[in-house]
Amino acid sequence: MTNSTTPLPRITLITPSFNQADYLEETINSVLDQGYPNLQYGIIDGGSTDGSAEIIERYREQLDFAIIEKDNGQTEAINKGLVRADGEIVGWLCSDDTLLPGALEKIGGHFAMHPQDDWVAGGCRMVNPRGEVTDTIHPRGDFTLAGVLLRGEDRPFDLPQPGVFWRRSVHDHLGLLDESLHYCMDFEFWLRMIESGRRPTLLDTDLATYRLHESSKSCSAPSGFTREHIRVEGGYARSLSLLQRLRVQRRLGYMRRACVIHESKGRLWSEVIKRPWWLLSQQIRHAIRHNDRLAA
Repeated sequence: MTNSTTPLPRITLITPSFNQADYLEETINSVLDQGYPNLQYGIIDGGSTDGSAEIIERYREQLDFAIIEKDNGQTEAINKGLVRADGEIVGWLCSDDTLLPGALEKIGGHFAMHPQDDWVAGGCRMVNPRGEVTDTIHPRGDFTLAGVLLRGEDRPFDLPQPGVFWRRSVHDHLGLLDESLHYCMDFEFWLRMIESGRRPTLLDTDLATYRLHESSKSCSAPSGFTREHIRVEGGYARSLSLLQRLRVQRRLGYMRRACVIHESKGRLWSEVIKRPWWLLSQQIRHAIRHNDRLAA
């Protein structure tokens, strides 16, 4: 909360949207119902064909900008919003997620009272298609480059995207999201901030919901996430020590094999023939035995 002499900063919130008409109106209302007094809110729709455009038009007068046109995906849509941002604080909220009541006041109040903070992260409630809470993720981790890239069960890392906000000056300095990425553009941006020496301030409060459903990318394209993570993390690992790089490459190797196992659909031997050294991997041997049992 702020005192009477500390004005709330302007916040820009962007909603990228594509064919999420089932949830879009709930997302919009979760933002407009915040009642935040200094908000710029815009929607970038990639040419939806499911009725989303009609929903956006109903709310156009309450939006600061609304763009409905074909694009190259979610990352380009978010960047279109970021270049239009005039708020001191920015973030994005996907069209199947929501803000929890009072979230923007908490975010704006924190930034107003802590001018030294570049970015913040709060908790996020996981919900199913009906909006029922199934889990809660709180931000945690060792927020150094080595800490993130060497994460594991004993070194967890979580920064739930709908609960993350940063000062516009950060992306003015570091650049927009990487439009070659379609799944882990947020993770890459977190790494970019961490590599620049910035550390998030973790807020002990839930700010948003994150919805998992059949058409969400998290559920429908797990291999896409894995392959992009391999590329991104392999690139940032070059800044680590030799021993740390070897440890990262070991973990990335496990991820590569897991991706092939998932995509092989029972034809794993054809992949092993191309890479016979994979037979040294317990992960591969276990997958082969499992596939053989299924075929028996």
